[in-house]
Amino acid sequence: MKEWKHKCELKLLVCQPNPLRPDRVTVGYVLRDTNPDAPRVEVRFAKSLTAVRCIYPDADIEAIEGTLFEMESVLKNVTDFENYLQNMPSDFPADFALLSGGALLTDEIEKELPLLELQYLARIRRPAQENAHALEKVTEPDPVGRPYIRRRMQEAFAEAGVASLLATDIPAGDFTFKGDLLKIDFGYRQGPAKYRMLHAASVVTGLAQTAVFALSWPAVKAGVAKSFAGGGEMVAVIEDSRFNQAEQALAAQRWLLDSGIEVLPVSGVGRLAEEVRSELGV
Repeated sequence: MKEWKHKCELKLLVCQPNPLRPDRVTVGYVLRDTNPDAPRVEVRFAKSLTAVRCIYPDADIEAIEGTLFEMESVLKNVTDFENYLQNMPSDFPADFALLSGGALLTDEIEKELPLLELQYLARIRRPAQENAHALEKVTEPDPVGRPYIRRRMQEAFAEAGVASLLATDIPAGDFTFKGDLLKIDFGYRQGPAKYRMLHAASVVTGLAQTAVFALSWPAVKAGVAKSFAGGGEMVAVIEDSRFNQAEQALAAQRWLLDSGIEVLPVSGVGRLAEEVRSELGV
C-alpha cells in the first residue's frame, strides 16, 4: 500500500445562523497535516461571502469578514481538533461551526489547496458591470462529484432512448450478502449470458464511497457469475482528465482499475450510451 507523505485532516468552517435548521454555507476550510515531523496548517476563506445572505438576509458581511480574520490565527494553532470541538472556547462565534471534511492523503499539499477551494469555496461571481442593478451571478458548479456524473449518465441514456430499458439502483446485496447497502446505478443484460453494470464514481470528491465501491466489486462480480454464465463487467464513469490528475484522484483510479473495473471519463458518456443502445438493439 502506498505511503503518503502528508496525512491531513480537513475541517469545514460553516456559517449556520440557526443551529436548529440545516441551512448553512461553507465559508472556509482548515487543512492540518498530522505528520508530527512536518506539522502544517492551511486556512482558507471564501473570497466572497455574499452567499451567506441566502440563509442570513440581515448578515453584516463586513463584521463576518472581521470575525474570520480574527479566527485565522486561532485555527492555525489548533493541534487537536477533536478536543477543540469538545471544549469549544466561549468566544467562538455562535453563528459558525467546524464540521469534519474527512481525511486527505497526498504527496503535495500545494496541489490540493486550489482543488479544495474550487470544491468548497468558489461559488459567487461579481455583479455584471454592464448593469449596476443586475443580480449577482452564481457560477456553474465544477463538473465533479457523483451527483453530476450520474446526472450526465441519465441524460445520455435518455437521449439515446435507452433510459427506460436499464435497471437502476441495483442492490449489490442481490449478488453478495443480505444487508449490503451498496447500490449500482445502472445495469443491463449483454445477450442471454452476461450482465453489464454502469456506475458513477467520483475520484475528486466522496473518495470513501469510491473506495467502498472498488472493494465491493470483486464480491459483486462473483455473485453475478453465479446467475450469468458469461459473468459480469463494471464500467465506472469518473471526472474528466482536467480534474482527475491530483494525487488522490490518481490513487482512486488505481483502486478501480486494480479491482477489475473499466474506467471511463464523463466526456465519453455519449459513446457509452450509443454502445448500450447498439447492444440492446434499439
